[in-house]
Amino acid sequence: MKKQLVRISTLLVLGLSFSAITLTSCSNDDSSVYNINVDKGRLTAVTFEETVIDPGITIEGASYSWFDHTTNTRLSNEAVLRHAFTTPGEHQVSIKIEKGSQIEFYTYYVDVAKSANYDHIRLDLSAFDLSEGIETTGGKIWKETFTEDAPLASSIFSFSHNAMTDWNVWYGFTVSNSSDNTNHADSEGGWIKNQWGSMAQGGVAGKGKPFLVAYADHKPDPSVLQPGAEIDVENFSSVVALDNENRYQAVSTAIALSPWSYYGIAEGDDFATKFEAGDSFALKVYGVGADMKLTSAEPVTHYLVDFRNGVQAIDKGWKTVDLSSLGEVKYLLFFLETTDVNAQGYANTALYFTMDRLTVNPILN
Repeated sequence: MKKQLVRISTLLVLGLSFSAITLTSCSNDDSSVYNINVDKGRLTAVTFEETVIDPGITIEGASYSWFDHTTNTRLSNEAVLRHAFTTPGEHQVSIKIEKGSQIEFYTYYVDVAKSANYDHIRLDLSAFDLSEGIETTGGKIWKETFTEDAPLASSIFSFSHNAMTDWNVWYGFTVSNSSDNTNHADSEGGWIKNQWGSMAQGGVAGKGKPFLVAYADHKPDPSVLQPGAEIDVENFSSVVALDNENRYQAVSTAIALSPWSYYGIAEGDDFATKFEAGDSFALKVYGVGADMKLTSAEPVTHYLVDFRNGVQAIDKGWKTVDLSSLGEVKYLLFFLETTDVNAQGYANTALYFTMDRLTVNPILN
């Protein structure tokens, strides 16, 4: 009888279907009861949206194990499954409920449809290699941050980056996983040694996860970015280029404050003045097409700090910025604009921001 049980267990692993069966061991030394139910019906789901499967079975002291046989992935150890499928198609999902000598199996077939944003391409820095990165407070930064003309790319995205190695100066984009968001105005080395954090303390995926740090230009005079005029993107510090293989529509990105900017705004420092009612600090994003002309007459404007209607709390977390109004783009240009400027019009606020999850939509020819 034990051999028969082993054979059935093996077939279950192979994903074969059975009608409901109850098997009781005939052996004197094995009193286990196996209840096998392999067809609890079909469900529907959409990629990237949470699906809830509740078998309606609560057994005190039992252990639960959900498994996706289609992707060979363990999903959860909770009684009720809450899961977002990332691949479309049919998924065979089972739950094993075990208490003592009793084990019950239930299987669901989930038809997962593509969501409207399924084909979107999202910047994912989770696998960015910082193992040999430069040590900094709270983490590491990209090892080539101070290397002149070092290419910085991930998937279809290429990020402008340059440096003056002898001066330890850089501009454009780099990658950090620093969880530090403290005020370094009076720290050893000051902000120059500690410019790598985000007020969110990590990427969108969580504390200590990689994200982009950008050192940007102050928004230029309108005459520099005129609709219909050819734009030389190499004149600007913070530029993202998309690959030449396909066409893309801008979708969105996630933005959070740099600590250097935040503390200058919230408390002031040797250069920046604490913001008052009427002040603001904004990100401006322009799209440039393959013809090297602006894709929209107006940029996307996102206020990182907005005191135009009085002093308010400053949001320290990640905020999603809708870039869809920029249309089809080959390049994205990022600038910062602050009301705290000196007599010559130069920014007193540190011109840094942090970014993650840049998203575009391929245009199918």
